Amino acid sequence: MAHPFLVGLALLLVPFLSFKLWDSRRNHKRLPPGPAGLPILGNALQIPIEKSWLAFSRWSKTYGDVMHFSAFGRSVVVLNSKTAVFDLLEKRSAIYSDRPRSVLAGEMIGYADFTVMCRYGSRLKESRKIISSLISPRILPEVNALQEGQTLLLLPRLMNEPEKFYEHIRWYVMSVVWKITHGYDLPNLSAPLAQVVETVNEEFSHVTAPGNAYLVDLLPFLRHVPDWVPGTGFKALAKRARANLLRSRDEPYDMVKGQVARGVAPPSFTTTIIERNPNPTPEEEDVQRMTTSHLQAAGAETSIATIESFFFMMALYPELQRRAQAELDEVVGPARLPRCSDRKDLPYTEALVKELYRWNPVGPLGVPHSVMEDDEYAGYTIPKGATIVANTWAILHDPALYPDPHEPLPERYLAPAAQKADDGETLNPDPRAFAFGYGRRICPGRIIADDMLFILVANVLAAFDVSDAVTAEGPATTRTECVGSLMSRPPAFRCKIAPRSKAMEQLVASAGLDA
Repeated sequence: MAHPFLVGLALLLVPFLSFKLWDSRRNHKRLPPGPAGLPILGNALQIPIEKSWLAFSRWSKTYGDVMHFSAFGRSVVVLNSKTAVFDLLEKRSAIYSDRPRSVLAGEMIGYADFTVMCRYGSRLKESRKIISSLISPRILPEVNALQEGQTLLLLPRLMNEPEKFYEHIRWYVMSVVWKITHGYDLPNLSAPLAQVVETVNEEFSHVTAPGNAYLVDLLPFLRHVPDWVPGTGFKALAKRARANLLRSRDEPYDMVKGQVARGVAPPSFTTTIIERNPNPTPEEEDVQRMTTSHLQAAGAETSIATIESFFFMMALYPELQRRAQAELDEVVGPARLPRCSDRKDLPYTEALVKELYRWNPVGPLGVPHSVMEDDEYAGYTIPKGATIVANTWAILHDPALYPDPHEPLPERYLAPAAQKADDGETLNPDPRAFAFGYGRRICPGRIIADDMLFILVANVLAAFDVSDAVTAEGPATTRTECVGSLMSRPPAFRCKIAPRSKAMEQLVASAGLDA
């Protein structure tokens, strides 16, 4: 027999959703076009969990660059073109810089307290102000030197245990980030600080994944229902995830705070923040803790996935690898490994990094925005509170912008900068203009992330040959598709990673000892 609470909830839910659907249609008669949905559910069952960016790209051929969906009475607007994304998220960023409300993930667990998911307001502005003050051209040489040092520690790991390259990539990205943000030398992924961050990343991915819908997000009052009521298991999930989130925020910060008090804190972003404001108010320290935790966690998973795509691309397209290696041999030579200062003299390697962002953007739909007031665009109403999704994958695979978009062609960026299409659009724009977000929510650490990727790519190609990618389905080919829901990444694969020569093997071994 059904529990009386659940019966009552069902009786409440149907008229509530019906009203939401009727109210949306009544007030917004000129919504952008989109596929017809079901009563109450809207289009919730039509949007695929896996690779939804591909479905949106296909549907845009029918409904246009600006499409509208609904899910349980909530509006979702998908932007599938550079023009629409820039017109709204860049030119009208004053009203398109909020994040959608999330009761479970954002409020109960607390992810909305952190920069990437923070609602638009004073807390977000203060956090971004702190980050901007830390990431200045003056400190980049120090950061680059740190990134280069960690790369020299990565190369011997790849050489000695190439079969563990997934583990090595994760350690590399997290070790760079920990060193920059907290001055912490991460020995391995089993370190307690690494483990709690890994747990937080897993929980975040779970509760924000498409298809993992929670009724409390639709009916927020359910968060106040007693824990013993059936169907409230989300409360235990929220409590556990929040405890892990606060631990990942506070333990590293308190570690550095204690080091500062004893005068032994190594240089780091957290050290700088604490020393600048040694006696913060509780509100100020809360923002400081949140910001340092954001700097530590944000972007780590996307950087890891991008590096996985790099190894996959090199194994599938050896001709790209050989051309970059020829350039590295000519410019850097055999006696040392590349540095970030070589970047200006390595145009093809730089172009390869750009194409890596474009060919498989790991955040194909970015992080959703939310519009803060009713807006009009292209003759349509975009209602206040609508979730705005930028289909970055569609932009970066638009043949009008990137001819032969499904082929990785680094040389496309070596053409004259003034090259124009028939409609006057600049061909092959720098994909980093799209890969790091838009408007006032653009990734504040993008310069550091981009430098890390370049240093990694240049060093791996100088030192190794990457080949023979194999997935669970057999040898990977250029037809092997990437997978994912929130992120796009290659399917799990193995590959060969071998030193390019005996001399390079010795150079890698000695560089690892000297780092």
